[in-house]
Amino acid sequence: MADIKEIQNKKGISYKVSISLGYDANGKKITKSTTFTPDPAKSAKQVEKDLQKFVIDFEDKVRNEEYFDGEKLSFEEFSYKWLDHVKPNIAYNTYDGYQSMLKTKIIPYFRGYKIAKIKLPMIEAFYLTLADKYARGTIKKCDIILNGIFKTAMRWQSIGKNPCAGAIIPQTKKKEAELKYFTPQQALTFLASLDMEFETTYKGHKRIDDTGKPYFVGEYIEKRSVPTQFKVFFNIALFCGMRKGEILALHWDDIDLGERTIKITKSVSISKDGPVLKEPKTKSGKRIVSIPVQILPLLMQYKNEYNILKISLGDKWQGKGNLFVQYDGELMGIHTPYHRFVKHIPKYNEWVDNANKELSSGQQKYEPLPIIPLHGLRHSCATLLNYLGVNIIDISNVLGHAQTSTTMNIYAHSFEEQKRVASDKIDEFLKKQTDKSA
Repeated sequence: MADIKEIQNKKGISYKVSISLGYDANGKKITKSTTFTPDPAKSAKQVEKDLQKFVIDFEDKVRNEEYFDGEKLSFEEFSYKWLDHVKPNIAYNTYDGYQSMLKTKIIPYFRGYKIAKIKLPMIEAFYLTLADKYARGTIKKCDIILNGIFKTAMRWQSIGKNPCAGAIIPQTKKKEAELKYFTPQQALTFLASLDMEFETTYKGHKRIDDTGKPYFVGEYIEKRSVPTQFKVFFNIALFCGMRKGEILALHWDDIDLGERTIKITKSVSISKDGPVLKEPKTKSGKRIVSIPVQILPLLMQYKNEYNILKISLGDKWQGKGNLFVQYDGELMGIHTPYHRFVKHIPKYNEWVDNANKELSSGQQKYEPLPIIPLHGLRHSCATLLNYLGVNIIDISNVLGHAQTSTTMNIYAHSFEEQKRVASDKIDEFLKKQTDKSA
């Protein structure tokens, strides 16, 4: 609703009309204001009627984004308005990333400029300031955001031209982060490590017995193995190439043990209110992938454990058919698989280090595993499929990429490495043939 304030001065009476548009990211109120000067020849009732019509027209213009004058509107103000505009149509993580990029990199550079005054040379100068500190991918993200802002400004008729159009992204000193993944042999080592037991030290802590009485437990060491559901999670990530959110979103209805398939129709994403289920961004995201025969027994073992837990909890069970659960059947926390994974590899490597120290000279050493992120299991799947000679179209289908070019852009370097491995094998084969004929 508009706020109308009467102003009296030497020239007579006028009215300041203000519209509230909420608050920006810093909690500062955003308002649009204009002034109505009545016709002094008209009666009070006519002036009131004209004022009300003026207010309604002004509100309509503001609400319909028609009042954004690029010559008067600051880049900062428009940026936050744009962010609010796109928020309903993007994932929360994307929104959070845009907001962070605006706050930390983009707005500090363009603060104080009117949006219509920003031209292409300024955009390219901004990109150059980033080139020494950040990888090219970071500059591309800034370019995506700025293009979004200026294209919207054009659509709302605040500016006539997008200053980002044709902007050149410079070469950067900082290299793009290389993909981290397991080689086929390392993948086998990782799977074997999931069946091992590792010692874990637990610090002293308080507990409560069955009667509600607290007591203290001193520090102790306990051997523990990886719970079955995490073995299933990591196997699916490694052999089915699924994203973390896609795996967490799985229900038992999505698993067909007879046909050995997994149906992917949704993904778990984080929102300001917690985890939410969403559909894949593209049609290719919805897909069916095959389950290797070797992990079927593990899946059936987990289903048996799952049912036993469900029965034991009775009416305390909170599950809704989701595959991966907390202690009461609720959906597993979105960060839980990551924390489990990043703790497991160092534990295994520590065991390797101790085991190798005990081996005598000449004995074959155990191989440690590289430290990779949880998403590296998906990358490992792609490189494993390429290593096994699966064609690029099928690899793209497994990963849920809309185009094979996406797969090639992401994995070009690792696929080249696999080609060299294949070439080395051919050389080894030819060498053996030559030795036999010699």
